[in-house]
Amino acid sequence: MKSIVDGMVVKGKAVRNALVAVFALVVGAAMPSFAAEVPFCALRFGYRFTQPDKWPEMRAALEKNRQAFDEVWFSTGVSFPSLAWHEEHARQCAKAADDLRKLGIIPSIELQTIIGHTDDIVGSGDCSGQDWGTMVSADGLAAKHVSCPRDPKLIAYFVRVSELHAAWKPGSVWVDDDMSYRNRAPVRKPGNRLAGCFCDTCIAGFSRAEGKTWERAALAQAIRSDAAMRKRWDDYSCAGMGELTRAIAAAVHRISPQTVMGYQYGSQLQPAIPRGLYDGSGHPVRLRPGAAAYWDTDPYDQLDKAYLLQTKLHGVHGEKWIEACCPEIESCPRTFACRTAQGIILEAFENLALGMDFLSMFVADARTDETADFYADGLFPRLAEAHAFLQGYHAANGGTRPCGFSVPNGRPAKLVACRGVPIVSATGRSLGPLPDIASIRVRMAGSGEVNVHSPLYQTRVMQIVSSTGLTNFYARCDRAAGGKTPIMFESAVRAFAMPRVRDDGSLATVAIVNASIDRQEPVTVCLRGVPADAKAAVWHQPEADDVEIALVRDGADARVRLPRIGAWECGYLSFK
Repeated sequence: MKSIVDGMVVKGKAVRNALVAVFALVVGAAMPSFAAEVPFCALRFGYRFTQPDKWPEMRAALEKNRQAFDEVWFSTGVSFPSLAWHEEHARQCAKAADDLRKLGIIPSIELQTIIGHTDDIVGSGDCSGQDWGTMVSADGLAAKHVSCPRDPKLIAYFVRVSELHAAWKPGSVWVDDDMSYRNRAPVRKPGNRLAGCFCDTCIAGFSRAEGKTWERAALAQAIRSDAAMRKRWDDYSCAGMGELTRAIAAAVHRISPQTVMGYQYGSQLQPAIPRGLYDGSGHPVRLRPGAAAYWDTDPYDQLDKAYLLQTKLHGVHGEKWIEACCPEIESCPRTFACRTAQGIILEAFENLALGMDFLSMFVADARTDETADFYADGLFPRLAEAHAFLQGYHAANGGTRPCGFSVPNGRPAKLVACRGVPIVSATGRSLGPLPDIASIRVRMAGSGEVNVHSPLYQTRVMQIVSSTGLTNFYARCDRAAGGKTPIMFESAVRAFAMPRVRDDGSLATVAIVNASIDRQEPVTVCLRGVPADAKAAVWHQPEADDVEIALVRDGADARVRLPRIGAWECGYLSFK
């Protein structure tokens, strides 16, 4: 049954949820082929949840909240236990995988430690299986646990671990971000600044490649002083990691040819590492960049992170060895006071708005004393309720790109993207450079010289700008775009707005987040590029009914009055 409220038609969530799958299929026809194959939302958790004393409660929580997740990533843990331990763990994962398949959830696994995150993290667990060499710094400091990626014993160990888990045919196998070209403690030191392993094996291999015998100190000095030498060393070091990932992927592929490989990374992407996964498996690789922001204490940090993750993907979109990309959505620790369901939903929505293809959530962990009820009755139900909203938004964006103003490095200063002006990352469709923030007239406390182009200054301006100053800036932005800004607020807002446009420039969706602790009262927006045959707009929010809103045409423009949006709530417009 429909009802009319303030000129808006409200439709039940049940109707929307029933149509999401059909809508995804229709839109997916215009999307890359992976769209129908990549699970939309994955839950990642630690190895303890697959052990017999913990799995029943997690299985029950997932069954109770079946709509929350499409895939689950198991884990091998953070240490180097014996291969006998891995054999037993693989049996436990196989049983849990069968349980998940009965629920319609795809089971996958993460090799959470390969080289090692740090000596302290690896050493916190069982390292009885480690019998290989460790990484050595440029000044000769040997790690206790962080491993040399070229050691044949390390490679053989993880080939066997990969074979054990490939036997239960995981949907995907993920390599964690300890496989990255940056040194880990204790090898990483402030004065070192040289990544890579300087153990005797690695130096000997580099010497053979160079046709010259190097000693550690002389090699380090040459790398520091010669840019060409530095590049050759970096390429050699990354190639060693690529050889390791190739061996892992080949081991998985021999036993489970359909399993897809994935790579999680936190620092700058080194393509040799995921290319090894591609070469070893023959399948395009899934990527998951990460960058902290694990708490809800400052929601702006999570939006800032969403932009940062896009910079970590710049230059690799369209590569044949990439299938799809997802953001790191994580809490650390995974406890009641760390993250809320609302914060997780917002971060997921913002990342989808900026260009991610699917979602990964590390929000459950049995290593803390958090109760099972927190997940089963507190966190997962909210995520299950929001799943259709997020997936519907993703489907509606098929074949589109984010559209807005561009900023240097594709990452706006904090708060700048939360004042109603659409700003895209480097992977979006640009309306041109964002007009100078310094042009906004504000009254600053204090005196002295200030760098008006610094992120700190720009953030400060957006903290104290008046409503008049902001609406004047909207007009200036629109003039800079030749009157083609896809969305223009007709009064000042504290909101993140991201339009998605098709190749012909027509508007598909507009994402909006009320980036404020106050509610956003109804506000009129001017839209450009609304399809000519659109008769109405539809406002979608998680855990709420869809709302149909009248479109008022004015030549090429269309106006819509958005409903009230609660504090730190999100929604999007689509068009009928």
